[in-house]
Amino acid sequence: MLDLSRKLTDELVIGDKIYSLDISFDNIIRLFEMWLDDEIPEQVKPHFALKMLTKENFGEFDTEEAMDVFKQVFDEHIQLKSIKDVSVEYDLAGNVMKKEPSTHSNEPPVYDISLDGDFIYASFMQAYHIDLLEERGKLHWKKFNALLSGLPEGTKFVEVIKIRKYKPRKGDSQPYIDEMMKLKKEYALPDSENYDDEEDEDYYYEMD
Repeated sequence: MLDLSRKLTDELVIGDKIYSLDISFDNIIRLFEMWLDDEIPEQVKPHFALKMLTKENFGEFDTEEAMDVFKQVFDEHIQLKSIKDVSVEYDLAGNVMKKEPSTHSNEPPVYDISLDGDFIYASFMQAYHIDLLEERGKLHWKKFNALLSGLPEGTKFVEVIKIRKYKPRKGDSQPYIDEMMKLKKEYALPDSENYDDEEDEDYYYEMD
C-alpha cells in the first residue's frame, strides 16, 4: 500500500550500516524473474536479490542469513496487495503473483507482470501518457502498483483481465459465451494450460 502521509524511505539498516535500495518497478520485476529462474541455484538467490537491491555484496552472510535480510526487505518494501477486485500477493516461494484462496481452486492466473508487459505498457500510455520504458530506474514500485490498480475501464490490461476472469452467466447467449471462451484461450497465460474449460460450461449449465 502507498502511504500518502509518509515519505518513501527505501533503506536497509544492518547494524550501523545503511544501504540505499533500488525499488524501481523494473528492478523489482527483474528480481522476480531471477527468483523464478530454475537455472539459478536456490542457495544463491538471496545473495543475488540483495545485490540487485543494494548494488552491494553480502558475501559475509550465509544463505540463511541472506534470506532473512531479503525477507525483511521484501516484507517492508516490496510485498503489497492491490489490483481492483483481484486480491494478489507476491510470493517468494515461487509464484510471483498469487490469488487468495478461491472457491474455484482450478482458476487460471489473472495476470503476470512480466508476460503481460505489452498490455501494461499500452494501458499506462493510454490512461496516464506514461512511457514505462522511459521510467525504468525512476518510477517507484509502489507508485507503479498504485497506477496499475487504478487503470480505468477500456484499457487493454483491464479488458484482458476481464476476459480471463469471465464465467458464463445466466442470460448470456451461446454465441457470446463461445466468443468469450475463444478469447480466454487466446489470452490465457502459460500457467493456465492445465485449466479445464469444461468448468466454465458446467458453471453455466448449473444455473439453468
